[in-house]
Amino acid sequence: MNKTYKTSIAGGWIVPAYSDIPAGTVLPAHSKIGSGCKLGNHCTLGDGCTLVHRCDLGYGCKLGDGCKLGYGCDLGYGCKLGRRCDLGNLCKLGQWCDLGTECKLGDGCVLGNLCKLGQRCELGQWCRLGSRCKLGNLCKLGQRCSLGEGCTLGDVCSWEGVEVVRFLTLVNVSGSGRQVTLIQHADGVLVRAGCFLGTPEEFAARAKAEGKDLYAAAIPAVVEAMLATPIT
Repeated sequence: MNKTYKTSIAGGWIVPAYSDIPAGTVLPAHSKIGSGCKLGNHCTLGDGCTLVHRCDLGYGCKLGDGCKLGYGCDLGYGCKLGRRCDLGNLCKLGQWCDLGTECKLGDGCVLGNLCKLGQRCELGQWCRLGSRCKLGNLCKLGQRCSLGEGCTLGDVCSWEGVEVVRFLTLVNVSGSGRQVTLIQHADGVLVRAGCFLGTPEEFAARAKAEGKDLYAAAIPAVVEAMLATPIT
């Protein structure tokens, strides 16, 4: 019997803000964890739990289906989230995290290396994924999201408002470290470079006007090779 926290009508715990929850704790379904709480490693949260803003979860935690996390929550490496979980803006997930199907992440979220997202997940704007992450089929990425080296997208995923056939990220073309992403879709290729989003022709014209001749020459050449290479 729970002697530490009050219990809601639904049977979940009501955890006050800024509480410290010990490692390995199992929280019942529909629990509500207040702002700024810290959960130790390998905690388990049942279905339908809610974490208010800026909670901190240790590594190896497991969250059930339909959990909701407020903005600025921080999850350690190896955490696992069930289906239809909803994460607010500016959340951070460590390496090897695993998200179930139909999860939603707010703007500016950061995922570590080797994370895995199930089918039909949605990411807000400005999200950043580390290296070798894997996204399932029918996922949607918001504007100005970036994928690390070796990341893969499932079938019928969308990014920057188009359905992705394949993508290529170029780094350090001119020695500046600037990242340029080429997104091939059914009607051509989109170029994302910082705040710029447009066609290869528009990118080349702007680069040439700004005296960036290497970009103006290199990006159209890479796009031409990309379109000429069969998709395997």
